[in-house]
Amino acid sequence: MISQQAEITLGDVIVQTTTNRGWTPEEIAERAVNKLIFISETAPEPVRIQAQAYREEIRKVVLHYLIEAVRSDRTTLSNRLIQAGHPELLDLLRN
Repeated sequence: MISQQAEITLGDVIVQTTTNRGWTPEEIAERAVNKLIFISETAPEPVRIQAQAYREEIRKVVLHYLIEAVRSDRTTLSNRLIQAGHPELLDLLRN
């Protein structure tokens, strides 16, 4: 007879919400970097400083590409609105 036992441990669950809006690229970049890079408070100071600098550079890269994605999607939506004969709705995307 074969038996197997497994244990699953879940980490902390954090819930974040917005009111009457979606997430900004800055907020999403911060959330992504928090998932990608953990810096231990008990790490030696030189290691922690280097890790924080690396984390900041990764945040900048993630933010850059999120902003590009938003711009690209708005371009696609703008073109679809124009093609559908509703150019007056473009102002909604720009504000």
